[in-house]
Amino acid sequence: MQKEESGQVVVEYILLLVIAVSISAIISTSVVGRNQDSPGFLTKAWSGLIQFVATDQTDDTN
Repeated sequence: MQKEESGQVVVEYILLLVIAVSISAIISTSVVGRNQDSPGFLTKAWSGLIQFVATDQTDDTN
């Protein structure tokens, strides 16, 4: 009886580990995804910030 329970614990642990890794992969892709078609929101915001700084709008006051 105890051997079956320890096997069940291992199976549950592996399933929880698979679920945790899947959720972390989804979150990672949505936050910092580098796909050209759908970049992550952090990557998109960082790119916008870099473009804003690169335009150097303080020189455009003339």
